[in-house]
Amino acid sequence: MGQYHIPVCIEAEEGLNPHTLGVGLKEGEQGFSTPSTPNAMVALVCARGGNMPADCSQSPIIGRWAGKRVLVQGDYAEDGDIPGWRGPLLSQLYRAMTPVEERKPKREWRSVPLFRDVAREARDFLEAVCNVRYFEQEQTCRDMVPGSKTYGQIVDRWTHTEWVRVKPVARHFGNCGVAEYVIADGYSERDLEWLKRSGMRPIDVQRPPRTADWHGLRPEELAEGQRRVIVNLDTLEYLDPARFGQAPTLAGIVAEPPKDRNLPVLKKAANGGAHIVSVATGLFVMLCHPERRGGGDIPANAAAMGAIDAERGMAARLFHGCDDVKGRWRGNRILGTGEIRYEDWPTTEDVIERGTNISDKVIRYLVAISHY
Repeated sequence: MGQYHIPVCIEAEEGLNPHTLGVGLKEGEQGFSTPSTPNAMVALVCARGGNMPADCSQSPIIGRWAGKRVLVQGDYAEDGDIPGWRGPLLSQLYRAMTPVEERKPKREWRSVPLFRDVAREARDFLEAVCNVRYFEQEQTCRDMVPGSKTYGQIVDRWTHTEWVRVKPVARHFGNCGVAEYVIADGYSERDLEWLKRSGMRPIDVQRPPRTADWHGLRPEELAEGQRRVIVNLDTLEYLDPARFGQAPTLAGIVAEPPKDRNLPVLKKAANGGAHIVSVATGLFVMLCHPERRGGGDIPANAAAMGAIDAERGMAARLFHGCDDVKGRWRGNRILGTGEIRYEDWPTTEDVIERGTNISDKVIRYLVAISHY
């Protein structure tokens, strides 16, 4: 069945429900999807500030987790997973976002903190920056009528979320004041049939982003903002988006990496796997526990990769020199810097001058796991 994971921030007492963002709960389902929880996490850890398009300062989600302890928590966690950990019991942390009304009997929840789910706010932010539209479809499960082949009462009900890509600017109709968005290029007839079966309606494509922005982020706007890096404040190790071939702005880091990046190492990535070589995915895997405890867990090193099967074992050599990436920043204080000094945090210039750039190591690791 595999291990389930949720990203959480200790001091903010908040987390992200992956299902709300249209992805599964396993590490691979989140880390290998775009947009997903890793993209939302970038926005949450980046310091507020700046008034350029790529700064996205109008969004209330920006900076909520900036400078705080962040980790991706699994439901198979053990209390000793992080040496010297001071915080909620790690074995109980996965359940922290369970709503109050579901915490019965109360005596079983005394050691479980109560965290708020901010996935819906993050989802609204991703609509404009990543030029997607989320839509929901109610799903039900009915019991079987005894002695017959017919279904009876509804025994379970849940909401399934999907998303569709749209063009960043609405299409206008003459001078009548009416405008609507249209679906992005690249969808096949088969893709559209699947989206419709998943509940997509015309209005889900045509409406503006839920942030109320009048248009999404256009490619030429991704570079218009403060230069940022993602830094571990406890070690001053950092990721430089420019080394990943991404615009070093908040929107540039959150958005899907350009398909025409000139990174020679991407030639070693699996076919169709180059999109996971991004700052967001790098941040995500460094906040996961390194030990592989379930079928959906991303391998940390050559041994873990080779233990899956012979085909994946052929890519194990790609882990050379980067087998200490996964879990490297787990539980540390994370910040997306800004050029403008905010609170007592270092600026982008401070980090580049005094810190250690581990981008190349993380890029090599992401190339390796693209074969997973």
